[in-house]
Amino acid sequence: MRLTMIGTLTAGVLLLSACTEAAPSAAPTATPTTPTWALFESPSGLEVEAEQEARATLEEQRRAAEDQQQQAEAAAAAARAVAAEAAAGEEATVVEEECIGYGCSPEQDAEINDLEVRCSDGTATVEECFGPGADANGNGIADVNE
Repeated sequence: MRLTMIGTLTAGVLLLSACTEAAPSAAPTATPTTPTWALFESPSGLEVEAEQEARATLEEQRRAAEDQQQQAEAAAAAARAVAAEAAAGEEATVVEEECIGYGCSPEQDAEINDLEVRCSDGTATVEECFGPGADANGNGIADVNE
């Protein structure tokens, strides 16, 4: 680009000197000490202002994105807290049902085992083995077996 500009300027000077009727001067023409392209090294004031505005806009967008991220995180934390509170409330309202059968607790398992042993030995009553009302006629034999 620089060489093209210098070449164009030189060609223009040569063309202009050929058109004039004046005799060419014997003194050589002096080349400028500073090339013309060197005069425009820094950006113009408008370019600087445009860059500053673009940086400010990007900074505002970054801050807005950070604010949105923080708001989203706060909303998610609030939702988790509400869900945890609801779950805790549900756990508090659940009535613990009594477990019947093996595997509920070691104490219940031992009690059931003892009752089974007594029922098979004949030392337990019919109501203990078969439940209340199992011997409605009072003969000592479960009604289901009669």
